[in-house]
Amino acid sequence: MTDDSAAGRASVFPDAGEDRPAGVVHSAFALVRALSEAPGPLGVTDLASVVGIPKTTAHRLLEQLAQEDIVWRRDHKWAIAPGFAELARAGRRPSPLAAAARPRLDALSRATGASVFLHRVSDGVPDTVYCAHGALLAPLIPAPEQRLAALHPAASLWRALASGQVAAEYEEVHPGCVCIAAPASLPSGGAVVVSLARPENREVESLKRPLDRVVSLILSDERRFGT
Repeated sequence: MTDDSAAGRASVFPDAGEDRPAGVVHSAFALVRALSEAPGPLGVTDLASVVGIPKTTAHRLLEQLAQEDIVWRRDHKWAIAPGFAELARAGRRPSPLAAAARPRLDALSRATGASVFLHRVSDGVPDTVYCAHGALLAPLIPAPEQRLAALHPAASLWRALASGQVAAEYEEVHPGCVCIAAPASLPSGGAVVVSLARPENREVESLKRPLDRVVSLILSDERRFGT
């Protein structure tokens, strides 16, 4: 059998060379591509089937990708990590939702010193649409950690989604940090959530109503920008 035939076989069955660097990279990119194109989160069994690699290999690669914040797991299913999705959008024309959110979240962050995040949530998976990092929180939590903290299982984002109203968490995700979140349903399905985080020595209760108002204004602006 010729070398060309062997190369052809390896391209059809990408995991045939999984122990070689090229095989690992090929399979990892295939997993990321499958998640990017999927309509929602996928389990490891489905991903392995789509990509054509053993389930054990898919699980190992997904865990490695998760360590690099490229993918993340929730409720035993995998999706592209919000931070990586945000990076992938860099250079693209901002969506109407991002365009509507930016000036209002920047203004709110400057006025309060808080870090403010807007997430679109579909099928239980949040996608970071925009974030404004506040001056008060930066000395306490680095910006990349702030993005991860906003999606922590104990974060106010999930409580707001569950209750359908403004929710709060106090130093459960990160010592010295408090957070509130305000949700809203989207006509097209899914929801958006705006989260605001400040150091624990800065109160947030008085910001609940303004945060809820900001969410309404952003959605109103999005409809205007989208027309």
